Amino acid sequence: MRNPIFTGLRAVRLMLLAGTCVWAQVQVTGMGAITYNDISAARDRALQDALRKAVEQTLGTMIDSQTRVENYMVVEDRILNWTRGYVKAYQILSERKAAEDLYEVTVTAQVDVADLEKDVNAVEHLIHSMGNPRIMFLVDEKNAGSASDGSHYFDVSMTAAETVLMNKFMEKGFQVIDPATVRASKERDAVLAAINGDQKAAAALAVALEAEVVVTGKAVVTVATGVNLGGMKSYQANLDARVIDADVGTVLATAMKNSAYPHIDPVSGGAKAIEKAGALLADELIGKILQKWRSKFYQANTVKLMVTGLRSYTDASHFRGALTYLGRGIKAVNQRQIAGSVGEFDVEIAGTADQLARELDQRKVSDYMVDVTGATANQVTISIVRSTPSPTQTAVPDTAGLE
Repeated sequence: MRNPIFTGLRAVRLMLLAGTCVWAQVQVTGMGAITYNDISAARDRALQDALRKAVEQTLGTMIDSQTRVENYMVVEDRILNWTRGYVKAYQILSERKAAEDLYEVTVTAQVDVADLEKDVNAVEHLIHSMGNPRIMFLVDEKNAGSASDGSHYFDVSMTAAETVLMNKFMEKGFQVIDPATVRASKERDAVLAAINGDQKAAAALAVALEAEVVVTGKAVVTVATGVNLGGMKSYQANLDARVIDADVGTVLATAMKNSAYPHIDPVSGGAKAIEKAGALLADELIGKILQKWRSKFYQANTVKLMVTGLRSYTDASHFRGALTYLGRGIKAVNQRQIAGSVGEFDVEIAGTADQLARELDQRKVSDYMVDVTGATANQVTISIVRSTPSPTQTAVPDTAGLE
């Protein structure tokens, strides 16, 4: 007799490989903590919790993330990564204040595993859920016969590559920063460093211009030789780009594309080749960004937590342990470095940096009072004060020195 679980999993895998749409409608309940009596924020957290649960219930529970074993035999090995799913549509059935510090939302949700980027409403919802990040473009360009030192970057309002990338991103609903704003910046050296591959300079410039994401890259056009095109020449455009989370400096996506265009004029031919390659590049970058954000929203998001006020390494370890068991959403806390009274941690959370900041601000975590002093799209900065002596400190008896 066939195992029904095994048969069902094989069917799901075959449908995915064949490109068949796989979806289900589920009813789930989400919870959101009420902080500072902010019901509206708690409602948003509860709704997002419900949507995550809908995806996890539909796809994640179909298989275990580890190898499934039954009767000492491998039944199936990680067929489906549930982060491929997303909520296509949902309806709120009920909502209420479940407790003094807890809000509850129940929804019916339609979960789909089709290509997210083809669903306009789903893309808009995901972008909104990630906080509507603003995107800045820094793409240098060397057309056929032009200079290659980067100085010409400031001579145009935007390059052909920036134009096509910006238009493609805006079509998908992304907020973009006008490239003219970058050129108007007084940090000319930083701009030149960024377009020449300095990732830190690009991230710092983006933060200064209030962008959460920065796309840096280069477009180079060459002329194909030895090809007879009836008086025209073939102009070959090569584009490469990387997408960076500005506040933490991590790379979200990279891509490289090339294309050719025949023309009698080198400037026009090069621009057309860049336009073709840029459209392909934009599609790939957008797909990778959405895939990354979908994973962050529905599965786990890494938020950098900067902590000041630590009194020792033991203090840092104790706070890390207390934070791990703080409550819903926190999956893991990884210590990155300790330098004096400052510690850096990566918090794996089912949520956003804003939600983590709200959960921590003015809250007592074990023996520590927490005060949030800063927050960006991917980073939260806090200061802590311990209300009891550090484990490394020993109380001195009142009679010390009187013997």
